[in-house]
Amino acid sequence: MASPSRLIQPLISTDAVSTLAHVVPGRPVLEGFESTDRLTTRADSVSRYRQAVLTSMPLIAADLLAISVSYLSATVCTHVFIGIRHYSGLWNNLFAIGVCYLMVGFFLGLFPASGMNPVRELRSQISAVSISFVLLIALNGLLGEVTINEILTIAIAFPMTFALAPPSRFCTRRIVSRYRWWGEKVIIVGSNPQGLSVYQFLRSHPQRGLKPLGIVDDSPSNYWRLGEECSFDFLGTIDELVSICRKEQCHWVIAAVAEMDTPERQQILSRGSLIPNLVVIHSLLSMPTIWPDSFDAAGLAGVHIRDRMLFPFQRHSKRLMDIVLSSLLLILCLPVYLGIYVWVRMKSNGDVLFQHRRIGRSGKPFGAWKFRTMVPDASKVLTEYLSANPAASAEWDEFHKLRNDPRVIPGVGAFLRRTSLDELPQLWNVLIGEMSLVGPRPVYTMDEIRMYGELYPLYLRLRPGLTGLWQVSGRNNTTFADKVRLDTYYSMNWSLWLDYFILLRTVRTVLTREGSC
Repeated sequence: MASPSRLIQPLISTDAVSTLAHVVPGRPVLEGFESTDRLTTRADSVSRYRQAVLTSMPLIAADLLAISVSYLSATVCTHVFIGIRHYSGLWNNLFAIGVCYLMVGFFLGLFPASGMNPVRELRSQISAVSISFVLLIALNGLLGEVTINEILTIAIAFPMTFALAPPSRFCTRRIVSRYRWWGEKVIIVGSNPQGLSVYQFLRSHPQRGLKPLGIVDDSPSNYWRLGEECSFDFLGTIDELVSICRKEQCHWVIAAVAEMDTPERQQILSRGSLIPNLVVIHSLLSMPTIWPDSFDAAGLAGVHIRDRMLFPFQRHSKRLMDIVLSSLLLILCLPVYLGIYVWVRMKSNGDVLFQHRRIGRSGKPFGAWKFRTMVPDASKVLTEYLSANPAASAEWDEFHKLRNDPRVIPGVGAFLRRTSLDELPQLWNVLIGEMSLVGPRPVYTMDEIRMYGELYPLYLRLRPGLTGLWQVSGRNNTTFADKVRLDTYYSMNWSLWLDYFILLRTVRTVLTREGSC
């Protein structure tokens, strides 16, 4: 009979698993930490459970409210427009959907979803909604009869939930993140640039659900050297990490150990069994961050990266979405086109529409359609204005835009730019395949191309977008260098879910005029 090791060997390999020989000489790995000091003691478990419940409850309420509003609205629609009366199983179905959603949501990590990337959270949320509605139909089929009333109601409630659930959760996160009782504490290990970036990001984005207490580092000198540039609390050394976590009732640790020596890194990893949630920031900086999965290769921790642009189904799905949505929007926006056409003609002589040369996918140039928002002799006006205003010239060199642009047609031009309605004609470019609804911002000058540098090939992989990460991330409040970073991030992390997330954010940006001139 084969030994257990022979049976296991074809499935896994432990040859590459390191031992404790890599620890710092003279420093025991678990010095001062007995088994009774584990963070999984009864008191710590109660604390962790309580904080998870407090963080989850507002999100549960927001999701169930969105589902309930969608389902009840769908019921009203079927009654008013189709003439179907309310059926007796309404509240039973609504209760069943809620229970199914909670079960699936917990399985997909939607509660408490601390630190979850919003795009992954969106995918999990929509997946949970979809599975819940499918389970409802299946349960009704098993326990009774699926009526036409139920099918029509679900058919209407399904897309309504897609539209309502993500904004509901987003708004809830923004509101409850202001309170100290919501969210989970986290400690950052490492005062290197990576650690400081993580610390500053979490401090400025409390809606992620992780609230940093401070930084742990074996080199306190970094604290005094960088403390003047970035305000943060120094909590202690790595040896004190577990005791600090226990004292602060903190169950999250993010180790930014990219620049640390292997022994120091091993010291942190050896404490992984003492910390419920340990996140290790790796040293591979220029790689996708949303979708990679862990990969076990002979006991070595690997990162599995899927380039979705290389999968035909993903590319064709994006193109199909562009065709369907752009066709629908072109029809719905016809009255808006007519109104803008008349307004521009009344305020300025010349053509209402014009084509602006842009560089598209694979470097192919195309003409992007726009409503004219500038006076006919715009180039001359700009040159004279920049010559007379050095401050404006510096602003133009940095942002390639002016807050007070003298070329803009008074009234209509400023309105179209502020609301981005001047770019509505680009729906035609989307329909014919020159652009996409979501993508990197189109470039058109050699100066802009030079700003991309070695990242320019990433821009050429995708069709330029009518909207994108730049438009929903501050837009005119960001520099061109920020735009390059955002476009690069989009290209490296592209997926249909990221497109859907950006489209939802675009609606909010347009309605709130966030980042507009």
